Amino acid sequence: MDSLFQEATAATRVESVAMSHVSLEVGHFSMDELANRPDAIRAQFQRVAPLVNAFTEIARDEFAERAGGRSRVRVSTCFLVDDYFRGGTDPREILPGFLGIAEECGIRIDYLGRESGCATVPRRDGSGSAIELAQVVADMVVAEPLEDYTGRRPPTSELGWLANGRRSSDDERREAMDLRDYEPPQELSRRNHSIFLDVEMWRREPDREDRYWSCPFLASVWQLLRLGMVRFEGRRVAEPADFRDWRAQEWPDTWALLPSVMQLHDAAPFAAFRSMSVLPKRYLGIEHSVQQILDHLDIDAGVTAVYAQRAQENRITPTDRISERLAHYFLCAE
Repeated sequence: MDSLFQEATAATRVESVAMSHVSLEVGHFSMDELANRPDAIRAQFQRVAPLVNAFTEIARDEFAERAGGRSRVRVSTCFLVDDYFRGGTDPREILPGFLGIAEECGIRIDYLGRESGCATVPRRDGSGSAIELAQVVADMVVAEPLEDYTGRRPPTSELGWLANGRRSSDDERREAMDLRDYEPPQELSRRNHSIFLDVEMWRREPDREDRYWSCPFLASVWQLLRLGMVRFEGRRVAEPADFRDWRAQEWPDTWALLPSVMQLHDAAPFAAFRSMSVLPKRYLGIEHSVQQILDHLDIDAGVTAVYAQRAQENRITPTDRISERLAHYFLCAE
């Protein structure tokens, strides 16, 4: 049964979402691989198939007692298509072959997402207008406050860069011609030594009116969708569309005509209390950046309350930080 959260001081009602125990991402490919390298897709899926089975069994063991038995543990699988940076390709030439290879290798993809669908999603009212989903998440970003900050550097909300500490060039106490010794960057939450990270979330392009979102930022939105932690005006967004007849599907010639998330099989819910991603190791830096972005989000209280209620119903203790709900397995290059 769906649950709702209503703030005492407002009429905003926050919709709940159905939740699996684990959302398992079964790999990732560049658009070049999807369009031109079927052998690379097959080779990766052959490596991933036994891992998907193993992680599914691990999830069943971990949540069995809370779910009332291993058979009642809900695990769904997903895959994100990289169509934001190379959207000029043709889904008709990519998806049938890609999904066929996955099936051939024993990989069942329950939900297929689009990276562009993490930037904008259509409204549910059928008006044809779009929700700027990436902007909704960007408005949640809260940068860490720095001591002695004077405003010389534009704020994160304007600049698009998010750091986990003080940048080496960001000492606001310096005068313009101060030639003191160089001061290195410093992580604010360091333990013994700093691991400093400065993430570009977006930039402005001369030929674009909107922001050009970075891969780490769109991946952060993808994780929020998988964890059921984003709404627009209290309502669910990017609800999976029914594509369970995908074998007979007449795919459109452009990605934008496809839903943000498509359900390809009868499956447990798309959103989950935990996410697990099996990815090539080259995405390690992106996922590190995702962790940082998620740790700097001020999630709406109503969404947090609905999540906490769902967790309690499933005998799961919510973590304080969203990033603690993510797990990764990185594939080394062969």
